[in-house]
Amino acid sequence: MDLDILPGESSQLGHSADGNGTAAHRHAAMRNYSGRNSVLILFGTVTGNAESLAQRTAEVIARRGFNVRVKDMAHYTVDALSQESCVVIITSTYGNGEPPDDAAPFWEGVVQKDGLNLRGMKFSVLALGNSTYDHFCKCGRDLDAALERHGATRLYPRVDCDVDYDVPAKRWTEGVIASLQRDHSASAAE
Repeated sequence: MDLDILPGESSQLGHSADGNGTAAHRHAAMRNYSGRNSVLILFGTVTGNAESLAQRTAEVIARRGFNVRVKDMAHYTVDALSQESCVVIITSTYGNGEPPDDAAPFWEGVVQKDGLNLRGMKFSVLALGNSTYDHFCKCGRDLDAALERHGATRLYPRVDCDVDYDVPAKRWTEGVIASLQRDHSASAAE
């Protein structure tokens, strides 16, 4: 799933909340995705939980006035990260600490690659897992550490979620939004 949500829109409706969303309006607004008011949400999923959380998170962030794109890690190239100003990652861990199969190339490109320059990019990670496994939330933990190693700045601390993830995921989303709003206010004051 790749999804673009503009401020004031709902992804389920596919048009602006005021009913006046035209293709021309959407096209013009899409050009504004680069910059400090833009958030990319990347997800890696096996069962669909991370994808569902990504969509819900995107809708909440968009309601706060941010341009949001949602992309499956399976369809996103690591080299494109250097063009992003803010990336939010929601990912599950599969099996014995592995990333979801479709997300493995992205994970390998970030975690095992050297030389990525992500200075200027802000990020936060929501890691989904099951604490009965030895490598609880390993995929998200690995991505979090690697993004920082590549020079990105943590927007909000990583949160590791167990099977019952609704409450911690909601707190993480609220924390990410508060951090986004602080950053936006600070850059507007400059």
